[in-house]
Amino acid sequence: MSKFHKMFVYNLKMTLRQREALFWMFLFPVLLMIILGLVFGSSGEMRMKIGVVDLDGSPASRAIVRGIVKAFEGTPEIEISTGTEEVERAALKDGNRNGILIIPAGFGQAVTEGEKGEVTMIINRSELSTAQIASSTLRGIVGRISQGMSGAPELITVNEEAAQDVKDFEYIDFMVPGILAMVVMFGGLAGYSLEIATYREKGILRRIKVSPLSLSTFLSSGIASVLIFTLLQTALLIAVGMLLFHLKIHGNYFCLALLVLVGALSFLSLGFLIASMTRNSRSAGMASQAIAMPMMFLSGIFFPLQFVPSVLKVIARCLPLYYLGDALREVMVDSAGLASVWLDLAVLMGVGAVSFFAAVRFFRWE
Repeated sequence: MSKFHKMFVYNLKMTLRQREALFWMFLFPVLLMIILGLVFGSSGEMRMKIGVVDLDGSPASRAIVRGIVKAFEGTPEIEISTGTEEVERAALKDGNRNGILIIPAGFGQAVTEGEKGEVTMIINRSELSTAQIASSTLRGIVGRISQGMSGAPELITVNEEAAQDVKDFEYIDFMVPGILAMVVMFGGLAGYSLEIATYREKGILRRIKVSPLSLSTFLSSGIASVLIFTLLQTALLIAVGMLLFHLKIHGNYFCLALLVLVGALSFLSLGFLIASMTRNSRSAGMASQAIAMPMMFLSGIFFPLQFVPSVLKVIARCLPLYYLGDALREVMVDSAGLASVWLDLAVLMGVGAVSFFAAVRFFRWE
């Protein structure tokens, strides 16, 4: 145990003495989060899904439904769906609708008698970039239909209902789990695992092989130091997010820490596999970057996958970073427990186990 402790302290001190490493480990993720939090906007093409529920079934309510569907014909950015109230509310809760419009029973009778008809609008406020647009769009189209029916837009009143079980959060709440996943990935692929390739290249592993220090103690102490720094990175990012952007963590901190550790071990194993199969530190670094960069942009850690083509969705679900980002987001944003993210945990542990045994199989001392 004393050898492990000495090597653990040695690795911590060596990391703390490397100012460049500390910058990329702590300051760069914070700067990235601040930049994205300050300048991110809803630019580019935006897609919305609107649900319409007709509980009245009268000619007047059917006319509104037809008017909404017709208004968005030929507009691929806005998809209109009609269904039961239960189905549409469930889709809104799951994030598959940006808003729904409910026409209640008795609407047609009220309009026929010259009274104001009331409709209920529910907006998914969790999608910050589309919430205001969805609200304005629905109000505008209902107003135009009302004016077409009576010549005056006051015929129909739109009442907005607060969405149940849909948390009000901002882009920073969506972004921070993605940055955490990215930090964990790079820490595993391009961190301590690349040092192993450097140690082999410099002959350090060969000397360790004939020394009283076992390889397991040498590696485990290094892995422990990486896990400590990963937890520190996580705490720093969350603290800065809370101070500067009022980041909200809805889930359990223990679950969050456990996910970070599982993700770190998984990507460390993948990094060790890369280091074992490459000849030197240069080729190991290039291989790590070749894997990490596409994974970072294709796994959906910075944008919702519901807005990307189906092919990219399939690719994203083949990448371990997707499952780490999804699990972190489920816990931090949706208050999910470990039971709810069992698939993400299973994939990460599976990738880690396969990578570890393959790394052992191909490991070279020199």
